[in-house]
Amino acid sequence: MNVLAIETATACVSVALKRGEMIYERQVRDAAARAETVLDLLRALCADTDTGWEMIDAIAFGRGPGSFTGLRVAAAVAQGLAYPRDLPVIPVSSLAALAQGAPGQRVLAALDARREEVYYGYFRRADNGLVLAEGDEQVAPPERVACMAGVECAVGSGVDQYADRFSPALMRGRDPGRVPTASAVLALGLEAYGRGAWVRACDALPVYLRDDVAQARV
Repeated sequence: MNVLAIETATACVSVALKRGEMIYERQVRDAAARAETVLDLLRALCADTDTGWEMIDAIAFGRGPGSFTGLRVAAAVAQGLAYPRDLPVIPVSSLAALAQGAPGQRVLAALDARREEVYYGYFRRADNGLVLAEGDEQVAPPERVACMAGVECAVGSGVDQYADRFSPALMRGRDPGRVPTASAVLALGLEAYGRGAWVRACDALPVYLRDDVAQARV
């Protein structure tokens, strides 16, 4: 099974491809033009691996939360690639993808949400190595992020930006510079596909968490 993955929730744009048993990834940090960058990366990745679009069986994408523009780019690219052949599309939480790449068994993943707030969620690592959400993903000021017992690691742009505003107990395990990646989206997406958690292209939508943003983009 050949699966493409896209992650553009932050300024790091990355794409990954599972072809057979091999996994390939390309990424660009601090990408100014996400749409152009992700398409260029996908073309290069497919060319490097001699993979035609007709060989792709499914597409996973980081559905958010994260940068509003980035989320729309990921969803639009996933939809555009999936529509012609009615491929299954697998939405994956960008916070889960962030936590997936972090060390530790219990992780706080937080992305900068602007407006002095963060998108955040808590995750624990299952026996298969993949993270599972512990509670709902939320948006809140850093000071209002409850400190969950047993958290070993805190990652993401929200943690990096507002480290002095979180509970000191959470910041003991801070691991700076982490971003969600397409390879993490791919790992989580493959598991989700296996249990039937995929949608058709028309239902591949971003998750903003903020109601005002979602309504403004309907």
